[in-house]
Amino acid sequence: MRLTVLSGGTGTPKLLRGLRELEADFSVIVNTGEDDEILGLYVSPDVDTVLYTLAGIVNDETWYGIKDDGFRGHEFLERLGVDEPLRIGDADRALKQYRTYLMREKGLKLSEAVDEIRRRLGIKWKVYPMTDDRVTTIVETDEGDLHFREFWVERGGKPPVRGVRYEGAEEASPPPDAVDELLRADVVLIGPSNPVTSIGPILSISEIRHIVREKPVVMVSPFIGREPVSGPAGKLMRAVGFEPSVRGLVEYYREWGVEPDVLIMDERDDVELPEGLEVVRTDTLMRDEKDSVRLAREVLRIVEELVG
Repeated sequence: MRLTVLSGGTGTPKLLRGLRELEADFSVIVNTGEDDEILGLYVSPDVDTVLYTLAGIVNDETWYGIKDDGFRGHEFLERLGVDEPLRIGDADRALKQYRTYLMREKGLKLSEAVDEIRRRLGIKWKVYPMTDDRVTTIVETDEGDLHFREFWVERGGKPPVRGVRYEGAEEASPPPDAVDELLRADVVLIGPSNPVTSIGPILSISEIRHIVREKPVVMVSPFIGREPVSGPAGKLMRAVGFEPSVRGLVEYYREWGVEPDVLIMDERDDVELPEGLEVVRTDTLMRDEKDSVRLAREVLRIVEELVG
């Protein structure tokens, strides 16, 4: 039984932690809509979080960067009067520097650089960026168009949002190895990441979207009631015309032509769903590794029942 997971950088990595501990058979396709260049470094935040999670070194307090990392480089840049818009740890900076070197000096594509880093970190699960092309998530606000990093990190998600778009998506294509992996998958798992800025960019790649439509899909809700578990998903869902709830989640993915075969939602969630959906209610909160393993075990049980 082969599982391909669509992942952003917070909710789904918590679930990947559980799948990792259970030694499940899975691969991951990761959002790159938040990729950016900062002081000459190629930054791919969601990809790095997935890599660090599968390597067992992620900072599981912030779900960004490496556990117990130092920040002397960032602090020295501040001393030099450099305004680094993202607080990058020292070991995290080294990985980003190596990826940038592989891409600029060695001529590797992003997916090739990610695979090289994956192997060097000793990760056995395949990790694919959604594309080797540049697709950028732009948040349209009352203050103008903002890169997602500007909106969330620099502005704290405060500007009123009018819409979200994925620049470059129409011309982008997925890495061939990611396509092959997705075609071989028995089930696609859409993790509990922000639908608009984590999973939406992946589905904006037409070849990925069309394959996912033909696959059995298990979907884990990132909402409890009418609020997201974390992050700006509520504000962004409303901005693109959907209720920030499990009902809005299903309607949002239906706009992409993706229908869940099984929807996993929190047992405390009282939002009424349309008839005809197969729903499993369980505790979806992942407060620690034990919770991640518990939910991952439930997901694997559902996936095995689905594929028979």
